[in-house]
Amino acid sequence: MKRIIIVISFVSSTWAAAQITPPPIQRSIPTSRGLTINSRKGTLIEKKIINVGKFKNLNIQKIATKDPSDNSSETFLGMMYEYETFDEISKKTLTIDKNELGKLIQALQTVEQKENEKANQETKYKFVTMGNIEFGSVYREKLSSWVNYIKLPSHYLNQNLMEFNKEELKELITILKKGEQEL
Repeated sequence: MKRIIIVISFVSSTWAAAQITPPPIQRSIPTSRGLTINSRKGTLIEKKIINVGKFKNLNIQKIATKDPSDNSSETFLGMMYEYETFDEISKKTLTIDKNELGKLIQALQTVEQKENEKANQETKYKFVTMGNIEFGSVYREKLSSWVNYIKLPSHYLNQNLMEFNKEELKELITILKKGEQEL
């Protein structure tokens, strides 16, 4: 009996050691350098918030951070949303830097162009920012219309999805262009 147990354990350990290890996961190269000043430790950080506009329940803001010790500064676009439940009130600001904002505006303008063309089949577009904000558009063949959306990163079961139409897409692009000029 001992021999059988020893043989089984030897065979199973040999089998486990012989398994091929999976290739390492390659992450995509970030298009943003991230918020360097905001993440500094042991120094006083100044933050100024200027409202650019409001879209649905998003407050779009210019956010400027500054480290007075070396006068370095950063500006970026913030998208602040708030929600309230029975037990909780929360505000969260997601950020988009200037380079990424330009790409987002171009993507939304392309979507706006595509929505003016006649679509015959279900078509979808999406643009995901470094902060995991998803902007998208879906052509619903059954309804013969486009539905635009912004999907915000959220808690496990909390869905933060805002849907809007073509006219509101134009409004969003205008607000984002204004924000880009202020950065």
